[in-house]
Amino acid sequence: MRLKLWWHRARAGSGSLQLQLLTGTLSLVAAIWVVLSVVAWREAVSEGDELFDAHLAQTAALLAVLSSDGSDEIPEELPSHRYARKVAFQIWTDKGKLLARSTTAPKDALTDHAKGFSDRRIDGRSWRVYSLRDTRHGHLILVAETLEARHAIGTELAKHLITPLVVALPLLALGLVLLMRHRFQPLRRLAMFIGQRSPERLEPIGLGDVPGELRPIIEQTNRLLQRVDASIEQERRFTADAAHEIRTPLAAIRTHAQVAIAATDDAERSHALALVVQASDRATHLLGQLLTMARLDSVSLASGFVLCDLRRIAIDVIAELTPQALAKNVECILDEGSALWVKGDPTLLAVLLRNLIDNAIRYSPTATVVFVSLRQEAKHVRLTVTDQGPGIPAEERERVLSRFTRLAGSTAPGSGLGLSIALRIAELHHAALVLADGPAQYGLSVSLSMPSSPAPFSNRA
Repeated sequence: MRLKLWWHRARAGSGSLQLQLLTGTLSLVAAIWVVLSVVAWREAVSEGDELFDAHLAQTAALLAVLSSDGSDEIPEELPSHRYARKVAFQIWTDKGKLLARSTTAPKDALTDHAKGFSDRRIDGRSWRVYSLRDTRHGHLILVAETLEARHAIGTELAKHLITPLVVALPLLALGLVLLMRHRFQPLRRLAMFIGQRSPERLEPIGLGDVPGELRPIIEQTNRLLQRVDASIEQERRFTADAAHEIRTPLAAIRTHAQVAIAATDDAERSHALALVVQASDRATHLLGQLLTMARLDSVSLASGFVLCDLRRIAIDVIAELTPQALAKNVECILDEGSALWVKGDPTLLAVLLRNLIDNAIRYSPTATVVFVSLRQEAKHVRLTVTDQGPGIPAEERERVLSRFTRLAGSTAPGSGLGLSIALRIAELHHAALVLADGPAQYGLSVSLSMPSSPAPFSNRA
C-alpha cells in the first residue's frame, strides 16, 4: 500500500526527481542490456556457426573412416549429441553412385562441390554442406545440416539472453523504488521541517544527519535565511527611523500652522506661515530622500548602463545647486578639464553628485568655497568634493554612511540619508566612496573612484 502511494506521489508531478531517476536508470540499464545481448547473440551465433562447421567436418572424417573399413552398416546418428538427428550425410562413389545416406538426407546430392563448405537449397530447405573426398577409396562424403536447426539454436540462445532481462528488470525497478524511497527520506523530512516553519522563524536549519549532497543546499538556504533576516531587520529599522524623522517636520508644520491661526497681527502670521513653508520644504526633501533610498534598495546591478560624461553631469548639478549656494554665500568651483566618460545611469550619478555637493554646501560656513574636481587616474575616474566645514572625525566616518545618522551637535538641516544614498549608488556602479580630511586637515573631502570608459568615436580627436 505504501509503495503504491509512493508511486502515485512520484507520478503526480512531471518534475519528480524520484520518477526521473527511476525511469532514467531503468531505461539506461535496459538499453545497455539489450545492446550487450545483441552483441553477445551475434558473437554466439558466429561462434556457433564455427562450432557447427567443425562438427560437420568431424562427422565427415568419421564417416570416411567408417566407410573405408568395409563395414556393411554405417550409423546414421552420433550418439549423445543434442543435434545429431538434424545432421544428414551421403556417401558417393567417383562414378556418381550413392553408397549410403542417412534417412534425413535427400536422395539428390546435397551439393556439387567436391571440397569444403557450401550452401544448398533442396526441396525448399536450406542446407549447410561439408564435402570430403576420400581419394584412397574413391568416395565423396557429404555431411549437411539444415539452417533451420542453426536458427533454432540462435533463437534459443536469444531467449536465454532476454529472459533474465525480462525477469530482472521488474525486480530492479522494485529494488530502486525501495532504495530511493529510503534514501529520499531525509529530503522529505527537510521539506516537512521547512514547510512547518512560521514566516517569523528565520534561524538557520540544523544540518544534523543528512547526506552530503544535501549539505550545500541547506548551507545555501541558511545563507539565504540570514540575508532575508538582515533585510527584514534593515527594513524594520528603516521604517522606524523614517517614521521618527518625518514626525519632526510634520509636528513643526502643525505647530506653526496653529500659531498662524492664532496670530493676532499680520507680521506674526506671516512669520508662522514662513516657518510652515520651511518645515514643508524639509518634509518634502526628506520624503524625496526616502523614496530615492527605497528605489535604490530594489535596484540590482544595472545591465542597461550607458556611456555618459561625468564632467557634464557635474556641471549640470552645480548649476542646479548654485541658488542654494548663493543663498548661503558659498561658492562652488569646478576645475577645468575635458570630458571624462564612464558607464552608468546618468540619473543616479546626478543624484549621487547632488547629495555630495548639497551636503558640502549645508555644512560649509558662509563665505567659503566648495571645490569639485575630476581627474583621470589610469583606468579610473576620480571625482572629489571638498568643503571647508567642520569635517568628520575619522572614527565617525564609517558610521555616518549609515542611514539616518548625523553627527552629534550638528545644527545643519538634513535627514542623515545623503551619504548613505551616495554610497548605495556608488556600489551599483562598482565604484568606491571614501571620506577623508580636506586640505591641511581642515574640512571634509569625499572622493568617488569608478572605472573609466573609452570616449565615443565622435568625440575622439
